[in-house]
Amino acid sequence: MEYEFLVNSVLHKISLEKKENIFLVSDGKKTFKADICFISPNVISILIEGRSHKVYLARDKDKMYISLEGEQFIVQEPLESGESFQKSEEKSQEHELMIKAPMPGKVIKINVSEKENVRKNQTLAIVEAMKMENEIKSSIEGYVKKILVSAGDLVDSENPLMELVKKRGVP
Repeated sequence: MEYEFLVNSVLHKISLEKKENIFLVSDGKKTFKADICFISPNVISILIEGRSHKVYLARDKDKMYISLEGEQFIVQEPLESGESFQKSEEKSQEHELMIKAPMPGKVIKINVSEKENVRKNQTLAIVEAMKMENEIKSSIEGYVKKILVSAGDLVDSENPLMELVKKRGVP
């Protein structure tokens, strides 16, 4: 069977074939064998080329959140138009940016305050999801217009965390 899906908004295609208890997975360039064992509904153990991997899963609406070896991925089906779903930030006006939670979790820490200047890639907040701490970083130079959550709050994916305003004249 052939599958198409988005991983962090990048389109991937794989073919999957089951032979007895082993899956043959191919991305068109490489084929490998995978032994998959469900530990619980949200935890999978995968043995690939003699190496074991524990994968944590969380589902929210049309997205699957995957944690593998300390990295988090968002997996979803592509839209009919070929476009990806909205990312974790959304322009609310030309110079404003709404920072959203990338997955369901708990706000552990807010690292900035309202009206504080922020630089690109500065950590704004930390959200814990699937036993992993995820740093939410600024993608722009600007300042914090409004903080919409507090430490300890539970958030769903795409929940707005804060609103930033872009510095004028900075791309």
